[in-house]
Amino acid sequence: MSEKKISRRDFLIRGGAAGLACAGLGLLSVPKLAGAVESALTGPLDLAVVKGGDPTGNTIQAIRALGGIGKFVKKGDKVAIKPNALTGNRPEVASTTNPDVVETVVKLCLDAGAEDVVVLSHDPERNFERNGLLDAATRGGARVLAANSQDLYRSIRVIRGRLLENVEIIGEILDADVFINIPIAKHHSAAEVTLSMKNLMGINWNRGRFHQYGLQQSIADLNTAVRPDLIVMDANRILLTNGPSGPGQTRDALTVIAGTDPVAVDAYTTMLLDREPADIEHIRYAYEQGVGEIDLEKLNIGEISI
Repeated sequence: MSEKKISRRDFLIRGGAAGLACAGLGLLSVPKLAGAVESALTGPLDLAVVKGGDPTGNTIQAIRALGGIGKFVKKGDKVAIKPNALTGNRPEVASTTNPDVVETVVKLCLDAGAEDVVVLSHDPERNFERNGLLDAATRGGARVLAANSQDLYRSIRVIRGRLLENVEIIGEILDADVFINIPIAKHHSAAEVTLSMKNLMGINWNRGRFHQYGLQQSIADLNTAVRPDLIVMDANRILLTNGPSGPGQTRDALTVIAGTDPVAVDAYTTMLLDREPADIEHIRYAYEQGVGEIDLEKLNIGEISI
């Protein structure tokens, strides 16, 4: 990046936006989560929810509120980032992760001292080219891997699985020091929603087997075997109907949710899609299998308005 000309996005990322208070942020009030929002002031957050800004600003502040990228990425780390790259659609359709969110996370990781950052998914290379993720990752300084060859995968056991005994996972994720999941919040015709746990199907080689065995339980099983170090949920624009590919009805939720518990992140995000967490089978199954917490009232949730 040229030192002579720094974009607003680069300034926000590299300058850090100088903290929540200096950015003029305030806590939002959601009746169902009022207690959790108040308690967020007294300790570390389980979920950081930032609303009202643009994708870049929301992402920066959500990660900052969770403790900052340095809590997850250390000097010399190798980082693997998994966006949703299902289609070649641009962000307006809300079927793939917003490129600005991915670029922001890549830059934050490199600023924290990461040695290598790769943005990857089991999706066609043309999708990355068309939906803007290739350009965004490259601008940020990351490599891009369209993981479409089986020799890129390694088999691991699913010890706590109910249906799956093993899965083939992209080797670069298994070798990474830090794994960051960056899904988009959207409707799914078969799974009802596709959020952080469903997004991990894109790190697995044989996705057809999930549908054959039982999609909802297989998603939960996969998440007992692979756990991201950080989840950054892109809910800036969400797809409410005709998912996962769209086009369909969208809503500008202008939200980014950061957390480390995939059940908790997905449980919160279901509300943005007008659903209840317990009504989504794979979220409920994952909770039952000990992946994370489904009861939002038990969590320390900070909701921040830009």
